[in-house]
Amino acid sequence: MSQLKLAHALLVVLLILTGTAAQAQITTRIQGSDIGLGAEIGYRWEEPWGIRAGYLVGDFDVEFDAQDNNGVEGDELQYDSDIDLKNAYFLADWHPWNGIFRVSGGTFFNNSGATVVTSCNATFIIQQFATCEFGNSVYSPAILGEVTTKVDFEEIAPYFGLGWGHRATSGFAVNADIGVIYVGPASVDMRSSGSCNDDAQCREQIKQEEKEIEKELDKYRWLPFVALGVSYQF
Repeated sequence: MSQLKLAHALLVVLLILTGTAAQAQITTRIQGSDIGLGAEIGYRWEEPWGIRAGYLVGDFDVEFDAQDNNGVEGDELQYDSDIDLKNAYFLADWHPWNGIFRVSGGTFFNNSGATVVTSCNATFIIQQFATCEFGNSVYSPAILGEVTTKVDFEEIAPYFGLGWGHRATSGFAVNADIGVIYVGPASVDMRSSGSCNDDAQCREQIKQEEKEIEKELDKYRWLPFVALGVSYQF
């Protein structure tokens, strides 16, 4: 199911629920966060429980160098890219004192990823002898060609956080969320447009480079989430 279809289905569920209780509080929100901009619709019972669904779109800059395995500084491939962030989410809220403070948990349906295209830009006095480190070996630009790296994350990302929601009155309000999303380990797929694909040793180095990048991206496994929005309660 696509992210837009999933977000639409969640919104339909919320709209159906809004017709089940006349005393329910229905809110809509526009918001900005550290992972993008988006909108949200929420439904809260008279009891201290509520649910929300929304969609966020943004980008996240990632820059990293491959590990230096041969002791030659500056001959590693460099990777710099924006990861496109596209996240639908569904959250359940608990308001301990039936007030504006809330504890939230739920799921982000993650459709984030990046495709990075890089090449060997090393220079040498005799350019034909220029090489770049790739995995545990070195190769010429002709062998490596353009290296395309695709990065993906887990589609289901659990979320836990705290926040401040709408008071029990109609009208506009400012609200916020702060929490953490577990996006899981990155999955890296790397391909070369050069003759590397015809060389068994070079193909093995591709696997080594994929592992290095996955290790480098491991620090993004837990993603902080901070959002500030303006909501309207009907």
